[in-house]
Amino acid sequence: MEPLTKRRYWFAMSSFARMYTPPKVTQEMSDFCLGWALHEDEAPLDCLRHVDTYFRDLWIESQN
Repeated sequence: MEPLTKRRYWFAMSSFARMYTPPKVTQEMSDFCLGWALHEDEAPLDCLRHVDTYFRDLWIESQN
């Protein structure tokens, strides 16, 4: 995995860890984070609450 992709992946994963706690992060969430990391979408960077809301909304949308 390229360094930028790896950083983006762990950035997204950290959001899921904050929202759900590390033991409850699923393989599906990890796969979702990898998919997000491979694209060039930009998450909000102004505060962690907005980051978490952004990923939660994308996650829920992907489940429908």
